[in-house]
Amino acid sequence: KVYPLIHLAKERGHSFRVLATGQSVENFLMQYRDFQLPEESLGWLNRGADLEKSSAALRWFLRSLFTSKKNIRSHLANGSGPAYIVVHGDTLSTLLGASFGRRCRIEVVHIEAGLRSPSLFSPFPEEITRRLVSKLARVHVVPDERARNNLERAKVRGSIVSSHGNTLMDAVRFGTKIGADLPKSGFAIANIHRYENLNSTTRWPAIVSTLVKTAAKTPIIMVAHPQTRHKLAQDSQSMEQIKNSRIEIRERMPFTEFIRLLDACDFLVTDGGSNQEECSYLGKPCLILREETERTEGLESCCVLSKFDEEIIARFLRDPQQYKGTLAPAGLSPSVHVMNFLETHA
Repeated sequence: KVYPLIHLAKERGHSFRVLATGQSVENFLMQYRDFQLPEESLGWLNRGADLEKSSAALRWFLRSLFTSKKNIRSHLANGSGPAYIVVHGDTLSTLLGASFGRRCRIEVVHIEAGLRSPSLFSPFPEEITRRLVSKLARVHVVPDERARNNLERAKVRGSIVSSHGNTLMDAVRFGTKIGADLPKSGFAIANIHRYENLNSTTRWPAIVSTLVKTAAKTPIIMVAHPQTRHKLAQDSQSMEQIKNSRIEIRERMPFTEFIRLLDACDFLVTDGGSNQEECSYLGKPCLILREETERTEGLESCCVLSKFDEEIIARFLRDPQQYKGTLAPAGLSPSVHVMNFLETHA
């Protein structure tokens, strides 16, 4: 979601560094190269395999969190150092970047700021991350007025700036412009990867059951994240159910390839918030297998929050096309709004 910003920084002649935390090394490199970004501007805090288990994620986070200030600064730009540290969203890497900025006394810009769910622990740990980052950032870039209102109620310190949409919109536009043959329609995509679902003794079986029932009517391409692969390797019963249904498991793919696949599919079944946004921009029917979502995009049109309610799920799957929406209108890109602000206030 920050890749369009990096493109703009390069086009406008700004110096920058991209600090990769090592949270998802293989996937990060694949996506970074997919967007044709300069590897000479890339620095690594940690290198290793993509994290498969929540215990491994915790160990990586704690090790990274206590990185020395000297080590952090060695990865940053030369000379007087950067004007800003830019972080995005609600991952553990977002929290690391914000904490590095605070420790090194570099102003932190949080893009996609102000998203909130009703519960501190749902989604976990994303909701906690968002609230902590809002304490550390001094420039809060909000996608909409709802996010602005959330931050104003929380009385955050610093500036609240509107990007007039999410920078993900620019990434989706980039992906759909790449020239390539699209697959034939007549299939669905499943993207399930949240630890809170994979580790649940009730939600995970419900998700597998939903996918198997769906595949009986519509073939599914299931995009498997490392943690999902690990779960299936541990759960032979679920793996057998999937193998015996019309579900094809594919490895994670470059973003532009996924967007083209999403653009061609009939509908998406997911537990990811970014997928919800992507579907809202493309007008693609989307079933969200979560109790809650902090995002509003698409909820009044093509995206359905299931709350794991069997009736809501069944109603969507009976006729997903009833939820088909329209493409997001063209307009000034959110990334341009962000870059214009940074240039003016650097």
